[in-house]
Amino acid sequence: MADNNSQDSKQKRKFSIKKYIRIDFKTLQGRITIGFLLMGAFAIIMLISSNYSWNKQITKGKELIALNKNSSTLASEVQQLVDLTTILSFRYISTEDDLFKNDIENRWFNNIYPKVDELDSLVREFGNQDVVTFTEELNAHLPKIKSKQKEAVDDLSFEKLNSEELIDDIIHLTFLTTSIKEELAKSEKQSIQSIEQAERNIPLLLSIEFIIAFIISTAIALYIIRSVLLRVKYVKVNIRELSQGNLPKEMEESEDELNSIIRAINELTTNLKGITRFADEVGKGDFNTNITVFENQGDLGQSLAEMRNELQNVADEDKRRVWFNEGVAKFGDILRKNNENIENLSARLISELVEYTDSIQGSLFTVNKEDEQNIKIILKGAYAYQRQKFVEKELAPGQGLVGQCYLEKEHIYLSEIPENYVSIRSGLGESSPTHILISPMKLNEEVFGIIELASFRSYKDHHKEFIEKVGESIASTIQGLQVSMETKRLLEESQLKAEQLQAQEEEMRQNAEELEATQEEMERQSREMGAFNQAVSISTMVAEFDKSGKIIEINSQLELQTGWDTDDLSGMDRKKLFLDEEDQDWKKTWNSITDNMSMSKSATLINKQGHEIPVVAHCMPVSDEQGNAQKIACIFIRKEKL
Repeated sequence: MADNNSQDSKQKRKFSIKKYIRIDFKTLQGRITIGFLLMGAFAIIMLISSNYSWNKQITKGKELIALNKNSSTLASEVQQLVDLTTILSFRYISTEDDLFKNDIENRWFNNIYPKVDELDSLVREFGNQDVVTFTEELNAHLPKIKSKQKEAVDDLSFEKLNSEELIDDIIHLTFLTTSIKEELAKSEKQSIQSIEQAERNIPLLLSIEFIIAFIISTAIALYIIRSVLLRVKYVKVNIRELSQGNLPKEMEESEDELNSIIRAINELTTNLKGITRFADEVGKGDFNTNITVFENQGDLGQSLAEMRNELQNVADEDKRRVWFNEGVAKFGDILRKNNENIENLSARLISELVEYTDSIQGSLFTVNKEDEQNIKIILKGAYAYQRQKFVEKELAPGQGLVGQCYLEKEHIYLSEIPENYVSIRSGLGESSPTHILISPMKLNEEVFGIIELASFRSYKDHHKEFIEKVGESIASTIQGLQVSMETKRLLEESQLKAEQLQAQEEEMRQNAEELEATQEEMERQSREMGAFNQAVSISTMVAEFDKSGKIIEINSQLELQTGWDTDDLSGMDRKKLFLDEEDQDWKKTWNSITDNMSMSKSATLINKQGHEIPVVAHCMPVSDEQGNAQKIACIFIRKEKL
């Protein structure tokens, strides 16, 4: 019975050990166990490392002591060997035995220099800079002594061997070796003191290591405790954040005892984040989001799904309203900025309408009512696949669907297109649209044009309302444009007439200027002619006769030469004043002068006393403005007596 109880207690004890001791990082229990194991291992490592460091320091100190002794011995040997070479030099000078001379050379090259090199190597390994400096100076000083010894030996001169310079060099050598040994002695003493100090510091070092081990172990223990508390606090903080309406980051799962709680909190956080993203997307107007909350199950999931559907309907209606208003404003702006030419306006309008309604083809017709008996529906703009189409087309009222729309004054919408009504050609081939919308552009029930749109997609009610609204604005613009064009035409005609009148006035002005210039020229010629006539009248005898040969007038010179005056002869026959030699009939003379323009002949003037004066008569016609001869002027030049 006692054995059974003992076995049961062992099993319970064994079970309790497995329960409370685990070696892993996944559980809090395993972390605590590993922490205590680390503390023990760290304490052991510190003890081993401190013992190793102390032994290493002791060994290094001993090595330095041995190195110091060897270096000091080498320095003494160098000093002794140099002294020996000096003694050998004295013996050689005294005996001139080559054996001593060879021994000197052998000592320098086989003993002194190798030992100096060995000394240099040891002190550099030792690392004392003062010793290194003295050794370098020794190495540089020895060749001087050797050189002076060799010079004394070669000259067999005791004086040079006992010279003050050589003695000073040897003394300096002694100083250098002594300095090296003293420095080495100091270093050896310091090494011994370091070893003794290390031995004295062993208890202190062990105490310090124990304290460090205790501190580190305590830190490990605190770290373990802190990590456990942090995990608990981590869970607590995330729960508090959720309780305050905040969404913490997803917690990392682990295999410790808190993992089931963390997994539940993460699932709750994920669903709440889904609600947040759902609200953000819905707030931005994206009602087609694939985000689901609680898989659209439960009271909250179903309520949110229904809310999204209701908001979707409201947003769609608002989107259509915004689309409608923006489109009306856009085409109103186009109509204001492009109301000068109906062709350009039509092309711009139909291209924008096709693009704005997501159509693939469109046409815009205007109504020509210049002849009420022959109304024409004329294609002004066509657009398809983002390109303007330049097509000439003219319809009559009632002809085709466009003409029918004109007569009915209502839009026509077709989702079943008549065969061969219209086809859409593109780089991918040819196909027929599935929906046609034909809408009149009317104002006060008067149709000013027709809009025709084709698409592969159906036109909704807001599309039809929009086209009717825009069509009304276009009709108003077309009406104003037609009035403007008529006004412009009348204005152009008026301007043309004004330009013609201005041209005539300009021509008349030029003619007046030319006439004025002509008049000025005539006046100038008249003045010249008057001056000429006056000169002629003063110096020459002149008489004028009419068509019948009657005397009209004589000048002052002729009066002076003949004694006659104009009053005496006015209206008298020419023969009263002069006779030509042939005494021809005046009628013949008149005709001859007017035909030939001038005539010269010998003649005789008869003065008042009846005496004859022989002269040469130069006769010429005097014409009116039309060039008709009105009278004849004769200039009489007295003949000189032979």
